[in-house]
Amino acid sequence: MTGLSLIATAANGAGQAPVGTAATPAVSSSSWPALTFMADIGPRKFEARRQGTFGGKSIRYRAGLQEMLVKDRKGKPATSMFVHTFTVKGKASQSPRPVIFIFNGGPGAASNTLMFGALGPQRFTKFDMAAIADVNTPVVDNRDTVLDVADLVFIDAPETGFGRPLPGSDPLTFRSNDGDSFAFAQVILRWLTDHGNMTAPVYIAGESYGSLRSVMLSRDLAAATPHLRVAGLILISQAITYNGPPESSVRRLPDPLRAAYRLPDIAALGWYHGLIDNRSQTLSQAVEAAQHFELEEYAPALLAGNRLNDERRGQIAARLAGLTGIAAETWLAGGLRIDNPRQQMLADKGLALGQFDGRETEPLNAAPKDADRDWEGALRGITIASERYAAQILGARGLPAFRSVVPNPYAFEDTWSYIRPPAPLLDIVLQEQMRVQPQMRLMVTQGVFDTTSSMGATDYLFSQIDVPADRITFARYGGGHMLYSDTAGRAAFANDIRAFVTGRPVASRGYPQVPPAAKQ
Repeated sequence: MTGLSLIATAANGAGQAPVGTAATPAVSSSSWPALTFMADIGPRKFEARRQGTFGGKSIRYRAGLQEMLVKDRKGKPATSMFVHTFTVKGKASQSPRPVIFIFNGGPGAASNTLMFGALGPQRFTKFDMAAIADVNTPVVDNRDTVLDVADLVFIDAPETGFGRPLPGSDPLTFRSNDGDSFAFAQVILRWLTDHGNMTAPVYIAGESYGSLRSVMLSRDLAAATPHLRVAGLILISQAITYNGPPESSVRRLPDPLRAAYRLPDIAALGWYHGLIDNRSQTLSQAVEAAQHFELEEYAPALLAGNRLNDERRGQIAARLAGLTGIAAETWLAGGLRIDNPRQQMLADKGLALGQFDGRETEPLNAAPKDADRDWEGALRGITIASERYAAQILGARGLPAFRSVVPNPYAFEDTWSYIRPPAPLLDIVLQEQMRVQPQMRLMVTQGVFDTTSSMGATDYLFSQIDVPADRITFARYGGGHMLYSDTAGRAAFANDIRAFVTGRPVASRGYPQVPPAAKQ
């Protein structure tokens, strides 16, 4: 999921800095040109004045749906993109309200899961996969939205939502990490300019692949004309080191560190499903025990590889079984690894874990390959809700069918251009941008039952990135990939964002207190 080129000025023949001047640290840049223009305003715009109670305050706000015409690298309009906006008019004497630009991932997904699941002024009453698919899931006012403290702009990616490539344009134009960021940056600059908000504190919230986009936008907006330095990034279910599906990578021996840092994820899932003690032991205790074992014994055993003697191997497998509930024989058969927890954890019960949320299950023998799933059907409920909101609340007419995700998303990803050497992965880009943008803060949010973006991988990644501790905030919730899918998690997520964008400390809660699965 990433495509950018490293153009380090020092390594590109820029030479040494003149005597008496300080050399500017080299940072990577996009393979696309630095942005010097913005999207054009499209012909379709719909608005409504609304009122609701958010964050305990009665708020009058303006809801809008705006089309923007995004240009290719030569400045020619190539695709339409739509934004849902929710704004509150501030007093003339006040400082500009913060603005949060929000989007989902994919690549090739609209932003409506975040809009109806967590941060928009209306939400689904439930937000598991069954509710998202159900066209009859009720939609109610969302008292948890952060509209009381910030304006919200939800951006649908090219080819999603109501947006489509313009006639005569190449649909592949923006199907790359850098091209996608180029498109989003145009939309952000246009919206801020048209609303007189270029001086407002700007936050970027991206989920899943959207976390990659967030990092690239911090880089590309700073290099744009006019340039913009964002106040903060909110990485939701982050995946910033993702660089395309495994099938597109060169096969290699298993990475022992990858197996080690995923142990806490497996322990959390084992706790939830009752494979280990979840009555006298809390989720926090189960995960922390796995983390301690991971660092003290499991990682050294994996690094020893085939030099580990049989007795010690058996001891490690027995301890892994006690921490996760997966039989020692299974650990031994896999070389002290569990390659596919979704398929293996509940196999003896004939169940597989959900693709996005390990609390959900499906019949093991009937589970399709992820690429073969009916994605249109899986998202039908939220797709219909998006169309109803546009038509019934905003009075929108003359729009195409809403796309919650592009048709055949796995084939779509096959056409996507990710990062190619010598360009760095986005963990490096994030580290660079945190260094050269000292005003930028970082909020990293994670669902503990996420079966797509690993909790352990996130902890490991940010233990390695050189980011000052006082500029980064971590928060965990009792959900899956859509970490706001349970009531307590949604409320906590919103409150944490509310604190983050207003400069207050985010509550330190450790691991969430959640109930385990009901006994069957």
